[in-house]
Amino acid sequence: MKVSKNRICTISLLVFFLIISTGHVLIQIFCILFFGIGMTILKGIDRNKNFNIFYIFLILISLSQLFLIYKSDYSFNFILNTMLITLMWFLAYLAHNFIANSVKLITIGSIEKTLNIFFSLNVFLVIVEYIAVCFQAESIFPFGVERFGMSTGDYLKGFFVNSSVNMVIMAFFATYYFFEKSSIKTTISLIVMMLTTYMSGIILALLVLVIFVFFMFNFKNKIKIVFAIIVGIYVFSIISPENIDYVKQVLTEKINSKTDPARKIVSFEQTASNFFSSPSSFLFGEGGGKFSSRTAYLTGGEYVSWYPKHLVYRGEKFENNHFQLWNNKALSIAFRDGTANQPFSFYNKIIGEYGLLGILLFLVYLSYFLKKMRYLTYGKLILPLMLAFFLLDYWFEYFTVILFFELFMLLDIKKNKQFADLNPGEKIKNYRA
Repeated sequence: MKVSKNRICTISLLVFFLIISTGHVLIQIFCILFFGIGMTILKGIDRNKNFNIFYIFLILISLSQLFLIYKSDYSFNFILNTMLITLMWFLAYLAHNFIANSVKLITIGSIEKTLNIFFSLNVFLVIVEYIAVCFQAESIFPFGVERFGMSTGDYLKGFFVNSSVNMVIMAFFATYYFFEKSSIKTTISLIVMMLTTYMSGIILALLVLVIFVFFMFNFKNKIKIVFAIIVGIYVFSIISPENIDYVKQVLTEKINSKTDPARKIVSFEQTASNFFSSPSSFLFGEGGGKFSSRTAYLTGGEYVSWYPKHLVYRGEKFENNHFQLWNNKALSIAFRDGTANQPFSFYNKIIGEYGLLGILLFLVYLSYFLKKMRYLTYGKLILPLMLAFFLLDYWFEYFTVILFFELFMLLDIKKNKQFADLNPGEKIKNYRA
């Protein structure tokens, strides 16, 4: 029996997401190389100039550091750091090409079925994880058990490397299902989001949602959604009051504190200060992996335990800035490892490591979605959600979040563009169906 290309690509997309979501670095690399190269052989390089400019230029800029032999810290460790950040961007580009071409090759219905299958499997896994936590806590309500408390959500990762990734991607699913008028799946997505207790992500999502609702919906729907948000916050305050207290403390004490401010805020101040510190830093930044990125922390020696000590490399600007905010000494103080104290942010990365050039490249990346705004439905909310979530981590170096983001955005564009191209009679038939 002959299997269609659409079916093969659909299965590949599902398997790709199931594997890539594990977060294991070596598995991710193998997965991206296998599926990315396979797709490139099958379909070639996607010709979207916005994405090509963004990814290829960042690869070349990062790789160019190999030729900076005049630098005082140029060494094998410097070269390895450079190769790792270049590899990261290369893998990100390869993975993007797989997603972009998958959206072109696979029918809309098949992509939507793939998303539904992944969503169902992830929710099932979260349920299993919750039951496991209940057994450990000897309670059907582990959020109220002292041993777990506000950390219960950390165990509800689903397929992903941590609960924060699960929360972000469930926010995308909630938006997608809301616009697709699937109230049950929207509700389930929101419940999983809240159960992760990734408070920074949840607060940002609610803030973006409130702003979006204010501008995009009529008065009647505004009232409904705002009421639902209030009820949700109230229920969450009953489920996990410690997390609500943590948010209150960060929003009141930490942000305004002169003696012990949130280190996330300090990291943005350091990035801004460095950005204007010299013409070179302003125009080009400190170089990939040399100021603020997952790669910088990885080769910095204290972010993971498995990185060889003899290969440790820290750029001077990284050593004097963000490394001081997140190292063994800073983390030795209890309860200092929350998101409010994490200097991780894509904006710190793109500005601190690539300067004005990096900002312009990122605007080129975003401009594709802005140009296609007339074809977006749920994408109009997913885009600002992603821009808000960029405050929280180096998502391009996690791969998973960006790949789901691009899939949802490209699927939305494809679906609505196809509908826009139909003649009036076909539109009516399509709408009734």
